[in-house]
Amino acid sequence: MAPNCSPAAATNVAGAVTAGGAAVTAKSGGSTMTLDNGIVNMVIDCASATVSTITWSGINVLEGGSEGGKLYWELEAGNGTCTLSADPSTNGGTLAEVRIHTTGSTNNLDVDIDYALLQGSNGFYATGILSHPASYAAVNGGEWRSNIYIGTEFNWLAVDALRDKVLVSIADWSSAIAVAGAPKEVEQITAGIYAGQDECKYSYSADFGDEAAWGFVDTTKNIGWWVTKPSGEYYNGGPKKRELTCQAGNAMLNMLGGDHYLQNVGKETIAAGTDLTKFYGPFFYYFNKLPAGVTPAPSGYGTTASAIPDYLFADAIAQAKAEQAAWPYTWFVNTGVGPYVQESGRGTVTGTFAITDPGAPNASPADMWIGLAPDDGIDFQAQFFTYQYWVKTAADGSFTIPHIVPGSYALYAFGPGGAGTFKNATDITVAAGQTQALGTVSWTPPRTAATVFEIGVPDRDSHEFLNGPFNYSLWPTNNVTYTTNFGKGVTYTVGTDDYSKVWNQAFMGSGTWTVNFTKATAGTGTGRFYLALAANEGASMQVSINGTSVGTLTPGNTSDAVVRLGSHGAFWDGEITFSASVIKAGANTLTITQSGNGATEWDYLRLEAN
Repeated sequence: MAPNCSPAAATNVAGAVTAGGAAVTAKSGGSTMTLDNGIVNMVIDCASATVSTITWSGINVLEGGSEGGKLYWELEAGNGTCTLSADPSTNGGTLAEVRIHTTGSTNNLDVDIDYALLQGSNGFYATGILSHPASYAAVNGGEWRSNIYIGTEFNWLAVDALRDKVLVSIADWSSAIAVAGAPKEVEQITAGIYAGQDECKYSYSADFGDEAAWGFVDTTKNIGWWVTKPSGEYYNGGPKKRELTCQAGNAMLNMLGGDHYLQNVGKETIAAGTDLTKFYGPFFYYFNKLPAGVTPAPSGYGTTASAIPDYLFADAIAQAKAEQAAWPYTWFVNTGVGPYVQESGRGTVTGTFAITDPGAPNASPADMWIGLAPDDGIDFQAQFFTYQYWVKTAADGSFTIPHIVPGSYALYAFGPGGAGTFKNATDITVAAGQTQALGTVSWTPPRTAATVFEIGVPDRDSHEFLNGPFNYSLWPTNNVTYTTNFGKGVTYTVGTDDYSKVWNQAFMGSGTWTVNFTKATAGTGTGRFYLALAANEGASMQVSINGTSVGTLTPGNTSDAVVRLGSHGAFWDGEITFSASVIKAGANTLTITQSGNGATEWDYLRLEAN
């Protein structure tokens, strides 16, 4: 959720460029390259692509950061060389672009890191490029990110409306202690304003599909430093992929590929003999400050103390929108590897999504995630080296998916209007410079019989349940109190209980969960129990109706979102069909038991029978 305040004037342009800025320069120092536009000065190590000096408007924004403050990347091999892709001495000082090329001696991938600085810009662009020459051995995806240890004067963190707060200081974080029974990342703060509370890097995770910008604010100088997301095409795992953003210790991350929450985005393999390149970016690191004479009011959800950070956060989101409007960037110089496809070489897909479900005649096609991902035999949640394109449908189900790199894609959709996942029967071929109008795309979600009861909303998230609006910062939510509150199970009565107040978002360990329901007539024909999980750790679930076992579900796509303080991880769904005669006229009971010490997060449950 974005802040509901906004800058006094929405004047954001791509690159946060101010007209009349000094010419950009690029100076080689042998093992380093320095880019400078009179606003931003950055010194880049040519071997590792690490940046240990960044000055903006005369402020050392890395001062006091961990390991002296630095921007660094995973996967690069440390054997890089610098090349000027765009030399400002030959283009009138409008653009400097340096590329650091490292070879895959340790990971069977070549890694190129690109930094670009525009004239008059209040920030800089970064791009990571993974290449697999055909001569290299096979390789899987893995953790792939840029990470910045920012200066200690940045004391406010902003990810969304729930995580917009004073940051745990580095000093307070360094004196934190372990929390019994919790993962090693969870520590209890012993000093400062958060003394007695728990902190964890997973407390600030977010979904790629929801985020536009995230970062930190220095409330003394009233400045901000942000990661902005110009495009979602290069992130792995789809729009519900949950990953780290910021964390205590003053770390600002851009997780381009990762398997936090055990979401297995490293499953995709590049086989030996395959020549493949993928661009991650360019994305924009943005600096902003409170304009002179501006006194922002508190936002609708914030406090007086949050007024300035909220103002800067809203401006960062507006900047991200400006970057998205300029995507793909025309200035980006593609040298060495490719292709980075310009807009003239991309395509567009349009259509209107429609849902036909006899058991839910009011099912809406609005607010569905709909997108394109290659149909390469791997769940789009687990793809790593592909591009994906996702948008939300409008109120009438219409959608436009722009900026698509040509290729063959499956069309997927999921969301609150229907249980399960839609996938088009035939792949869609996207061609350069063309708009493909699909017309009406119709989906009839799987169904066996009429709905007897349903619990939740099929949106791949547990947020609608009790404790679902997850307390991202405090470990005791659910985890410490679970045994006391829910250890013996949960009993829910259809038509009486509110699942937001009774049905806990997570089922941990053993116990029996019971659903009491009534049906006017005895069941006939085939019944169906459909279960969608927002996350699970692989424990099997046994389902019985009126004491008769109707089947067992063994979930896949395991992820540990419960223990990692997230409202979802990787999605999984399954079904059991059975003889509906086990359902009686009148009162009935459905029970769910879980094997072992599994941890499950609910998404949606539905029982069907005639």
